[in-house]
This record gives sequence, C-alpha cells and structure tokens, in this order.
Amino acid sequence: MTRRAAYLGVAGVLLCVFGLWFTQNYTFVSKDVWTGMRGEARSNPLLAARMLLERMGSKVVQSQDLDRVSAFPASGTLFLADRSDVTPPLAHALIEWVRRGGHLVIAAEHPVAHDALLREIGVTVQYKRKEAARPSAEEIELPDGARVQALLPRNPTLYVERDRIDWQYESDHALLMLRLAEGRGHVTVMSSFAPFDNGEIGSYQHAELLWHFASRDGAASPVWLVRRLQTQSLPGWLADNALPALIALGILLIVALWRVIPRFGPLVPNVAPDRRSLHEHLAAMGRFYASQRELAPLIQILRDDALDALAARAPETRGLDGASRLKAAVRVSGLRPRELSHALTNPAATAREFTGAVRVLQEFRARLARGVSGERKRKA
Repeated sequence: MTRRAAYLGVAGVLLCVFGLWFTQNYTFVSKDVWTGMRGEARSNPLLAARMLLERMGSKVVQSQDLDRVSAFPASGTLFLADRSDVTPPLAHALIEWVRRGGHLVIAAEHPVAHDALLREIGVTVQYKRKEAARPSAEEIELPDGARVQALLPRNPTLYVERDRIDWQYESDHALLMLRLAEGRGHVTVMSSFAPFDNGEIGSYQHAELLWHFASRDGAASPVWLVRRLQTQSLPGWLADNALPALIALGILLIVALWRVIPRFGPLVPNVAPDRRSLHEHLAAMGRFYASQRELAPLIQILRDDALDALAARAPETRGLDGASRLKAAVRVSGLRPRELSHALTNPAATAREFTGAVRVLQEFRARLARGVSGERKRKA
C-alpha cells in the first residue's frame, strides 16, 4: 500500500466518524416564533373579525365616518368601538336608526368625558382599577338560548335600570353585557371588544359570539365596523357647540379693532418742557436782536458792563469824561487806545464792527479781572 492510499483511508475513516457523531447530536427541526402583528393587522385590531364576517357571507363596511348612518340598511349591525366624537345629534341619529330595526353594538371600554351616546340610552359606566389576576372564561347564555364559552374583561362595569334590560350577562356581580330594546331594533353594550381582537378571536368561542351579534337568526346581514371615528377639527367643533360664543367674540373683536384703528401703538406721553439755562436765554436774545438788526442795544450792554468793571478796578475814573476815562482804561488794561476807543464809542452798525467791538470788550473785561485778582493776591 502506498503512502497516498494510506492517507486517503485515514481521512475516509475520520470523515465517517465525524458524520456519525454529527447525526447523533444535531438534527433539523422547525419552530414557530411569535413575531407580532404586521401590516394592517398591527394597526387594525378588528381585521380578523372583518375577514371572518366576510367569509361568513356578510357585506362588511369599515369606516371612520357615521354621517351616512341614515343610509345604512336597518337590517344590519353596527359595531361601534369608538364613541369619543359622537355628538348629541349623531347619537340621536344612531338611536333613530336602531328604532327602524338596526342592531347597534357598543364597546364601553374607553372612558369619554361627555358620553352623548350612552347618556342617550340611559347607560352609565364605572371604571375600576385594573385587576392583576386574569379572569377566567365563562359560559354565556345568549338571548336566543345558545351558549358560548368566552372571556370578557371585568372592567368596566355597566349600570342601567333593571326594568329596561332585555338581556344581560353578569360575572361576579358585575354587569358586563346587556341588551336594550329600542323600537324594532336593539342596542347591545359590551364592557369591551377584547374578545373580537386579532389575538383573541381564535380563543374559546369568541368567533361564535361575534357571529351571533352580527347575524340575524343565523343568516348573514350587512355589518358596519367603526374602529375609530375621525377626529373633528377644532373649527368644526366650535361651530357645532359654541356658535353663539363665536359670534359674540367676533363682534367684540370688530369693536376693539374699530376702537384702535385710528392710531397704531400706544399714545406718546406729553413731555414737560425743559427749563432753559441763562446761557441759552441770553443766546436766544442775541439771535433775536441780530435778526432784527438791533446791534446797538447789544453792544451798549457790553460797554456798560466794561465801564462798571473799570470803575471797580479804578474808582478814580468815576465821573471822568470820555478822554480822561479812555486814558485810564488804556493804562489799566494795556490795550491800544485806538482799539479801545473804537470798542467804547463806535456805533457798530455792521456785523463786522460789532464782532470786533465784542472781541475787544471781552479782552478788556478779562484783563481787568486778571488785574483785580493779582492785586488781591498781593494784598494777601
């Protein structure tokens, strides 16, 4: 035997041993795994109920609108799982449809603030705290004498006057289903549509219970499934329930706009006039006299002020004539006689002459003030 043949033989033996071990420890099996609802079944818990009724021969209409209830055949059955947006007029229309021979099945599991439909038929609902223990299925005797095994939640509990009940189902002293006669039809109120959900309709005899409610003496009849009513818009609800208040609010808004339209924004308060300073007052007087070409009174005021300052600086100048006083003014101020004489005696009829005289008088006044201040310092 060659070495190659020996290797092939050993490999074949090992392969056979591995195959025997694998078949003894592993096998192919199939296992069902719950993955939850998908597609329409995930969003529509009554999908299985609709498909069952359609296979039983019923014409099923699934809608979110009850405005066409008057056109629905009176020989049919309407399953109403949502009554949150049922208005009093709509509740009255539903009861009128029942009185013509219809069968209305209502689920009371969801609380409603203003339950117009149950109030219309005189049924009240009491919601209790959910129990931790799951209730067990019970045998229910239906109005036609048939018995079915079903499991209904014990919450909520229904209340109605006993003499009005045509048929009822109680469990642990809790009323879970009842039927009321209205004209030629009936209204059935259930604590919950849970037995008809996709995950529960195949349990116990829930499918048979659904068929007893949807059929007429065992024969298929039209069925209308309303899982969720279309939510009414806020403007529509206000128009239906608060129209007088809307009209009053509109009139008030028009009056308010009429009141504020002539102006926009708040009124600006009147600010008290500021008091002018003495400098501003004197400047205003100067501008006025200048605009009226009355420069002589202005320059005379400055000349009188300069002469008063000269008398205070050199008292001996009081009572002197023009030439003697001018000589003393030149001596005290140090200004040139011609400029000072022009500033003290020239009429200053033009703006140029007025400006020159004012400049000289201002310099004269400043030198007198410096001289007085210097003398005071020397005396001190």
